[in-house]
Amino acid sequence: MKTNYLFPHRLKSISGVLFIISFITLVVFYSVPELNELQLNATVFAIIADADNGKIFNGITFFGCIENSIADELLVLIVLTSGIIYAFSKEKNEDEMVASIRLQSLAWATIINYALILLSYLFVYGFIFLNVLMAVMFSQLLIFILLFRFKMFRFYNSHQDEE
Repeated sequence: MKTNYLFPHRLKSISGVLFIISFITLVVFYSVPELNELQLNATVFAIIADADNGKIFNGITFFGCIENSIADELLVLIVLTSGIIYAFSKEKNEDEMVASIRLQSLAWATIINYALILLSYLFVYGFIFLNVLMAVMFSQLLIFILLFRFKMFRFYNSHQDEE
């Protein structure tokens, strides 16, 4: 089976370590209020930005440069890229069974993710809804990785029992 869309297996271990470290750092960054004060200021290009310190629709900047702390953006960038590379790297022995497990895990992760989005729309209100949507942005990738790794663990263990 052709798997041209998968990353090389050699990227799996480094991206996995980077994903775990950056994901834990991101969770701690948003969970500990004192860390939100961490400023890594830079001038960045923005398609649209609220340039008036949180006052909604006052001082909106379109297609311009603004001064912003980029700590959270860098963490999200590292989490998403390392997570995608880890999730979609080839296994050592990539065959039809692994491809089937990968597809099944991706389908279930998508179903669970959209169920979480639906539940969020039904039961979460106010400004906290944006935080929930941000968490749901990572949930499909995280659910896929957990399901795929669990199913691969079971597959490898059942395969060893047969030998």
